[in-house]
Parts: sequence; structure tokens; C-alpha cells
Amino acid sequence: MIFVDTGAWIALLDERDRFHHSARVFQRELSRGTHGRLITTDFVLAEAVTYLRLRASADLVREFRRVVGASESVQVVWTSPDRFWEGWQWLESRKDKRWSFTDCLSFVTMEALKIQSAFGFDTDFVQAGFDLLPRGSR
Repeated sequence: MIFVDTGAWIALLDERDRFHHSARVFQRELSRGTHGRLITTDFVLAEAVTYLRLRASADLVREFRRVVGASESVQVVWTSPDRFWEGWQWLESRKDKRWSFTDCLSFVTMEALKIQSAFGFDTDFVQAGFDLLPRGSR
């Protein structure tokens, strides 16, 4: 399993994103099943939709919904109340970090599901002790 972060979704869809090429190349690796099932959360999807709507276009939002909805390899993990508060606890307990709440929810989800790697471009995952793929794209 590999966790798919907001930045990966944006890079895959938005050709203007600076990581678009790296994301597309890595997507070919993912499509071969190299990293197993793709895991993301409702909060990551919300963050990506908001970004795409405000900074890109409504067309990309529709494309994003189609991609996520049609994919059999993407599993959306819905945030439970317990996990929500656990993410909040992560946020409060690491005052030296400038992590977003969505990042903290991602971290606790990854821990709960024993996922070590994230597809994305946010080095906060490395700070939190996870592997970030694709390598060399930051």
C-alpha cells in the first residue's frame, strides 16, 4: 500500500504543476502495481478539490472525481471521530512543526494502516518518519 497525498493528486491532474512530469512518470510505476493499493483520505480529497477549484478549473475538479470514482485501485479512508481527534493531538503535540491538520490526519492514518510510503511532494512526510516517493523529485 502507498498513501497518496494532496500534492500528488494535484500534480497528476494539473499540467501547470511543477511536479506534473514526475507524478505522471511515477503513475506508470503505480499502474503496474509496484506499490500495491493506493490509499488516500477524505480530507486529502477535500484539500485537493479545494485547490483545483480555486487555482485550476472546475473541469479539473470533474476529472478528479471521475478518476477517483472510477479507480478500483484507490481506496478512500473516511476519517472517524477518533482518528480526527488523534490527528488533532498530533498537531498540538508537535509545536515545532508547521504541519497542516490534513497532514497530521494522513500521518495517523498511515500509522494505523501500517503504510510507510507516501506518493507526494510534501517533505513533511519525511519529517514525520515516512518515505516519500518518487525519490529525487523534491
